[in-house]
This record gives sequence, C-alpha cells and structure tokens, in this order.
Amino acid sequence: MLGKLTWSAIPFNEPIPLMTSIVVIAVILAVLIWVTMKGYWTYLFEEWITSVDHKRIGVMYCFLALVMLIRGFADAIMMRGQQAVAYHSGGYLPPDHYDQIFSAHGTIMIFFVAMPFVIGLMNFVVPLQLGVRDVAFPTFNSVSFWLTASGVLLVNLSLFVGEFSRAGWLAYPPLSELKFSPGVGVDYYLWALQISGVGTLLTGVNFVATILKIRAPGMTYMRMPVFCWTALAANLLIVAAFPILTATFAMLLLDRYLGFHFFTADMGGNPMMYVNLIWAWGHPEVYILILPIFGVFSEVISTFSGKPLFGYRSMVAATMTICILSFLVWLHHFFTMGAGADVNGFFGIMSMVIAVPTGVKIFNWLFTMWGGRVRFEAPMKWAIAFMITFVIGGMTGVLLAVPPADFVLHNSLFLVAHFHNVIIGGVLFGAFAGYNYWFPKAFGFKLEQKFGTAAFWFWVVGFYLAFFPLYVVGLQGMTRRLQHYDVAAWRPWLMVAMVGAICILCGIACQVAQLLVSIRDRASLRDRTGDPWDGRTLEWMTASPPPHFNFAAMPDVTGEEAYWGIKQRAIAQAQMSPLPKYAAIEMPRNSLTGFVTAFFAVITGFAMIWHIWWMGAIGIAGAFATFVLFAWRDKVEYELPADELQAIDARRREAREDLVAGREAGIHPVKIEEKEETVGLGLRDPHGGYVGPAPKRIVTGFGFWVFLLSDFIMFSGFYAAYAVLSHATAGGPTPEHLFDLKIVAIETACLLLSSFACGMATIASRARNMLWTQVSYLATGLLGLAFLALEVSEFAKMLGEGAGPDRSAFLSAFFTLVGCHGAHVTVGLLWLGTMMAQFFTKGFKPSIMRRGLCFGLFWHALDIIWVGIFTNVYLLGTSP
Repeated sequence: MLGKLTWSAIPFNEPIPLMTSIVVIAVILAVLIWVTMKGYWTYLFEEWITSVDHKRIGVMYCFLALVMLIRGFADAIMMRGQQAVAYHSGGYLPPDHYDQIFSAHGTIMIFFVAMPFVIGLMNFVVPLQLGVRDVAFPTFNSVSFWLTASGVLLVNLSLFVGEFSRAGWLAYPPLSELKFSPGVGVDYYLWALQISGVGTLLTGVNFVATILKIRAPGMTYMRMPVFCWTALAANLLIVAAFPILTATFAMLLLDRYLGFHFFTADMGGNPMMYVNLIWAWGHPEVYILILPIFGVFSEVISTFSGKPLFGYRSMVAATMTICILSFLVWLHHFFTMGAGADVNGFFGIMSMVIAVPTGVKIFNWLFTMWGGRVRFEAPMKWAIAFMITFVIGGMTGVLLAVPPADFVLHNSLFLVAHFHNVIIGGVLFGAFAGYNYWFPKAFGFKLEQKFGTAAFWFWVVGFYLAFFPLYVVGLQGMTRRLQHYDVAAWRPWLMVAMVGAICILCGIACQVAQLLVSIRDRASLRDRTGDPWDGRTLEWMTASPPPHFNFAAMPDVTGEEAYWGIKQRAIAQAQMSPLPKYAAIEMPRNSLTGFVTAFFAVITGFAMIWHIWWMGAIGIAGAFATFVLFAWRDKVEYELPADELQAIDARRREAREDLVAGREAGIHPVKIEEKEETVGLGLRDPHGGYVGPAPKRIVTGFGFWVFLLSDFIMFSGFYAAYAVLSHATAGGPTPEHLFDLKIVAIETACLLLSSFACGMATIASRARNMLWTQVSYLATGLLGLAFLALEVSEFAKMLGEGAGPDRSAFLSAFFTLVGCHGAHVTVGLLWLGTMMAQFFTKGFKPSIMRRGLCFGLFWHALDIIWVGIFTNVYLLGTSP
C-alpha cells in the first residue's frame, strides 16, 4: 500500500541527518506554536498564503531564498570542514553522506536560492517600474510561487525520509540511472525540480506577457528601466530553456520508472545526449540568473551616483545580445567529450564573444560613476564588490573557454572556484544589493547599517578566502568532489578555504542580526516619503510599502527616467504635480488556487518517489479539480471606488511635501532641461506614444502564445532525442517494419478535421450562436477521440508484437514523442468538456470567450505539432 516506503527510510542509524531532522522539526513546531499563540493565522492566510499581489509574492520568494540560503550554506560548510580534516583520513562524513551533501548543495543553491531570489526581485519591482498594478496573470503568479515551494519541501523531505541524490547537482547518467542509483535519491531530485520547473516556466510566460503588453501610457520599449529589459531577457530565456529541462528530466524519469533507454549504457541509449540537453538548458540558466542582477546593479549604480545610466541604449543592446548568444556556448562545459577541434573551436570562440557585451556593461557602470556624486550606501558597496569580483570570474571563464586549457582544468577545483566566482560574486552579491535597495520600499523602513556593513565585509573577505585557494589547488590537479585526499600540498589551501567559509557564516549571522535589529528599530528607520534613496524610476513614486493597487492613477511616461523628471520639476516649482483624474479600478481577488495546487503537487511528487500509485492518482485528480474550480469562478475581481483611491493617494501626496519643498535629507535638486512634452499623473502624453496596457483578450491570447512557444520547444527536445536515437534499434524492429501509414493517415485526417471543427466553434462563439458552438465543439471532441483511439490501437499493436519502449532506444524515443502528443490531446479533450459546460451554463461571458480563444490556439498547435511528427517520424522514417 505504501510502495517502497518503510521504517528503514528514516535515518535512525545516521546521527548527523537524524539530529538535523530533529532540530529542524523542533524549529518548525516552535514557529507554528508561536504563530498560533499570537493569533497570526488569519493574517497569514488572507495577506500572504492566498495573496495574488505581485509584491507579496515577491517578498515570499525572497524569504524562501534566504531560508534556503542558510540550508544550502549548511551543506557548504560541512563540505569545507570535511576537506579541511580529510587529509590521510576519512573525515567525519562517510562517502555516501558526503555525496548527498554536494549534490544537495548545488541543487539548492541554484534552483532554490538563486532562482527564487532573482524571481522575487522581478516580481516585486517590475510591475512598479512599468507603472502598472500587477502582472498579466496574478493567480498563475501565485501558482508559480507555491510550486517552487513544493519543490523546496520535497528536497527537504529527503533529509527526513529516505535520501537525496548522490549523482551531483545535474544528475549525469549513467550514474543517475536505476542500475547505478537504485534508491529514491535521484527520484527526489527529479520530481522536486520537475514540479518547481513548471512554476518557473509559468513565471517566464507571465513576465514576458507583462513586460510586452502591460505598461503605463508612454512607456515605450526604449523608456523602460534597464531592470525591466534584463527581466524581459531572463524570462525569454526561461521560456526557451526550461522546456528543454522538462523534456530531459521526463526522459530520465521514463528510463528509471518504465525501463526506457534514452540515456542508458545499453540498448542504444546515449548518456552524452543527456549532457548536451542538460547544458542546452544549463548555460542559458546562468544568464537567467545574472541578467536581472545586471539590471539591479544598473539601478543601484545610477541612483547612488546621482546620474542617469551611461549608455542606456548600449546596455539594452548588450542585454539582448547576451540573451541570444547564451544559446550558442553550452558545449564549453564538455570540451573533453571528443566532438572535434572544429566544434570545440566554434564554441570556444562564442564563449569569448559573449564576454564582450558583458564588458560593455562594466564600462557603462564605471562611466556612470565617473563624475557623479557617489554615495557609499550598502547597495552601492555590494555593486562595487561585484564589479571587482565578477571581472575576475569573467577572466577565468574566458580562460576555460580555450579548449586546450579546459582539457587541463576540466573537472578540477579551478572550475568550482570560477563557477562560485560568478554566482556568488555576481548573482548573490547582486541579490543582496537588491535586497538592501528595495527593502524600504517593501516594508517601509531601511535596514540597519552597522550590521549591514559587517555582513558586507564578512561576505567579501570570506568569499576571497574560501574560493581563491581553490584556484590554486585546481591548478595543482585537485579534482572536485573528493571526500578525502593524500596530497600534503593541498591541505594548507583547504584550511584557508575553511576559514573563508567561517567568515561567510559570520556574514550570514550579521544579516540575520541586521534584519532583527531593523525590525526592532523600525520607527527610527522609517521611510516617510517613499523615496529614501533619491530614486529615479517609478517604484519610488509610490508610498512605502506601496498600496495593493500600486498607483491610484497610472503615470504618463515621457522619458527614460519618468519619476526623476516628475520629482525634479516638482522640486523646482516647490509644489506637487497636479491632481490626477481618479477613476474606479478593478483588482484581482485573493485565490487559494496556488496553495491547493502545491498541496496536491507535493502529494503527487512524494507518491511517485515512493511508488505509492493510489496516492499519486489522488494528487493528479486533485490538481485537475483545483484548476476546474478555478476556471469556474465567477467573481475574480473586485472594484476599488475612485473616492477610496483619492483618499489613499492624498496620504501619499501629503507625505511628500517635505521632499518637494527640498527639506528631505538625501534629495538633491538637479537642473533639468525643459522639453515640450509634459509629465504628470493621470494625463495622457500629448505627443502620442504607447497608449497603455493592452485589453485582457489581447494579453490572454499573447500570454498563451508564449506558453505554446514553450510547449513547441519541449517537443523539440523530444524530437531531438528521436533524431539522435532513430537508428538505435539494438537489433530490434525498424520504422519500416512498424509503421502503418494508412492508419496514421486516417489519424492525421481526424485531427485536421477536428481543428477545422474547432475553428468553426470559434466563429460560432463570436457570433453568439450557442447551438453551433456546442455542435462544433462536440465534433471537435469526437474527432479528437477517434484520433486518440487509433493512436492507442497503434501502440497496443506494437506492444503485442514485442516492440515496446523498453526494446530499444529508438522505440523509447518514438513512444515518448508520439505519446506526449497523445497526452496533450487527452488534456485538450478534458479541457474541451469543461469549456463546453461553461459555455452552456454561463453563456458568452468575456472570461469564457478568452478561454475559448486559448483552447482554439492549443488545439490548432496540436495539429501543427502532429504534422511535424507525421512528416519527420512516419513519412521520412519509412522512406527508402
């Protein structure tokens, strides 16, 4: 009944995991008791758990990242301690536990520290900088966060129940295959990342739609803050890269659960295909992390230099250039694969070329500081430390991009030092800069500076002490992931690295103390005006913290630094901008959808890990029911009346009187050139330009197109696997012997006709003709069922002939590619049934019409995908 789950899954005979589990459980229970005694459950439920406010969700992402930073660093300091004492000895960590620790450390730090921190900053800041009230799809934003939290929970469950992967943070096969990793550790890894990856993909779709379709009037692309540009580039990469990860992990799961042969060492499997696919996601992932951080530094350096960002257009161009080039460098992670000098040479050159736009950014930041009034507040200190540290990391990266040098340094601690040089010195320092910079905006008071300064120096000094010795021992030949070693020359450097890790621990302790002291002294640290740093972008126009609607009236944007212009004109005239014209607005209601979906996701993931199939079925059914209930809601928004908006905005304007009068400390009047265009709140730009957020139908359709693009990319991953393995028949049947083109042609005709019927349903719904809408949708469903029945019969025939997916790598790839399309058709039919019922019971409401639009796009996309499969798999597979 409980599958593989037994009492032996609890680590009773391993003191370190057992004691850690007891401490963690005790801390969680203490927090729950404290929340209960204080009576905070109602507040947490209404303001956080069910919130769809992008600001609340952003804060929760950042909080999750900080908690997991402590969890991931615990693994790091254990590794450093192990290597410090493991000279001619086994140390205090047995090999099995040490392998789990380094695998968990990399997984947690990338997927559950860096990613949530970056996404949290984007969530909080981007809509504010765009001058809008929320993201394109607020409820899906909540779902994204809670799915990420589900992945976090599964990873941490492995500490108490079972084990974690021992195959490294990327789980290379064949080590991660069932034959060599028969436990549940790799399964914890795969299901946690698969679930959280879906959440990340939804985030990417959400922010691409938001940035491209929902901006304040006048906010043209070349007036967007650089942080919004870097967020756009990062989320485009998420949409393009994460489907590859989803497909790759799906193939490894099929290998482990159903005996497929994608990456096995027999039956035609190809382990190197996994390495290619994982790094086709992996290197864009580096830029998914670092690009928004570049945006953070652009905002920080401009603000604390008191100048506009130097070379705005070149920064935009460099950002988008990196976005494109990031997909042309992945092979430098495995030059030693043996691809040949020409392939290695190309990717080596491209890895050097991508450093050029990064260099452009560094010089632009330096030129921004040049001649400015530089204020060395905490965010600026992190920015300066970043520029020095990241340049060093970049230079070592260019060195590793030279194939002959990489052959020597590959898999050594030199590589580990380089990776941490750019991730800690780049991503983490940038996240800390953003944390310090936007904290007053999120909570209404600044962070205390003494502990902040101490944390800064402990982190910077600790980083150099912890990782620069690894460059040395890497050059001396020390490889990564050594549980013990026998070379005396390495030991002093590893002892220094341990001292560095202790310094970083002190830095984390100072950050915790800083937060606690800041909360205690929040009255004296209060941000009264909403603009504590003399900011330049629109988020500083709002109160601190901003109201849930952000702006009582959307600002009109007439330049690259809209708020700076408004502020300086107000200071010059010693009066506030004219009152805007207030109008009632609609805001999204809170939703439990994200939390409930995450609950069922955790149940499903845990059940699949331990092979508890009935529990997995309950989880999947529950998640589907949750989305059906979400789609059935009638009241998804509530209205805020104009007089309430005016009253709230009046308090914001009153708080800014000292700022406008020039009495606020840290605000420096600057003479600005007057332009013909006017700037004001609630007034349309008289010279035209971007007119404001697109209608809901356009935003919904565009967002779904972006989602379908990600789906096409996932299918491309499966097709790439099929293309590689199409001749790996392992002596078994070939396409010529298996495929019946007559049956497949009938399948194709059914699907194409169903697409035509779906188009007719769309036309009928626009004409508000219920009868023909239902008849056309019914025809769509019947033809879809016919297609599915023929496909199932085709699979059954193959299985009956012994040509199942476990027979060869070719058949594994075929069943997966075609079966994935069939799964999409099944989901489409379930969706169709739900939507027909909605049309029948609710009529042609705008929300139902938008869902009909999305379904039509989805069904037609399935046709396009099938035409590609029919042509490339069936026709070309059987051609002589």
